[in-house]
Amino acid sequence: MRFLIAGLGILMFAAATAVLVVWGMRKAYFQKENLSRMLFSKAADKVMHYLKTNDTITENQMRKLVDGISASEAFSRNRAVVQGDKEFVAHLIEVMQQDGMIEPVGQGRRVYRKKAK
Repeated sequence: MRFLIAGLGILMFAAATAVLVVWGMRKAYFQKENLSRMLFSKAADKVMHYLKTNDTITENQMRKLVDGISASEAFSRNRAVVQGDKEFVAHLIEVMQQDGMIEPVGQGRRVYRKKAK
């Protein structure tokens, strides 16, 4: 009977360890996508906050506004930081237009405004 209880305890410890290892591996696997998603979300929130008080925003203003935004996951040392990257801002504009947050003011211009509801 003693060996049965000890064996059951060992099996439960092994199962808990396996679950924690799989959870950690999954978290590490998707960390880059999560950081990217968090970074775009923070940048979009900052742009929308700016557009609450201003009518329009240019691409250069947007780049200066989101410069230095960082994102990190809980219990992780890894961070993602925006450093005035033109590609990031171009992708941010594309994502925000697809989500219906902003719209271009004129044709061929790089000026955007909050999309009317």
